[in-house]
Amino acid sequence: MGNWEDKKEVQKGDVGEIMVDNYLKEIGIIPYSSIVDKKHPFDRLCSTEDKRTLFIAEVKTKSRRTYYPDTGIDYRHYEQYKYIQTKYNIRIRLFFVDEHQKQIYGNYLDELEKEITIIHNNREIKYPLIDIKSKSPIIYFPLVYMKKIKDINDIESDMLKDLSTRNYKYE
Repeated sequence: MGNWEDKKEVQKGDVGEIMVDNYLKEIGIIPYSSIVDKKHPFDRLCSTEDKRTLFIAEVKTKSRRTYYPDTGIDYRHYEQYKYIQTKYNIRIRLFFVDEHQKQIYGNYLDELEKEITIIHNNREIKYPLIDIKSKSPIIYFPLVYMKKIKDINDIESDMLKDLSTRNYKYE
């Protein structure tokens, strides 16, 4: 079956986490990561040097959806993040590393989950949008709530595309 670290999606996620770690360090945030090489409850606990700001960073190394103005996460992860945020009063910040948009973008969970209706292709879409039909429900957040964090270069984008497990071509 192979090791956890050998999975393509784990390798892709690791690359995205390194990219976000580098960004956080550039802006004076110290990211603390898990010391085990297996599934962990969240990606990073982050703090400023003065200890005045503390948050959890969750990195999703994935492209936005092709035919919708959004991106999402597993609904069960969303529920876990909400629990942590509520119980411990610590904000969760989602970072999306998108190889096709060639950007890192994201926002705090409490901002992403604000209700909004978007007209897309003459159709109303209400967000957050929960797809409960699949065996692994996903909650989608609109791109309009995402804040651009930084661009990623062609080499980084190509490296992530090589690790992609998407089963269709991105347009």
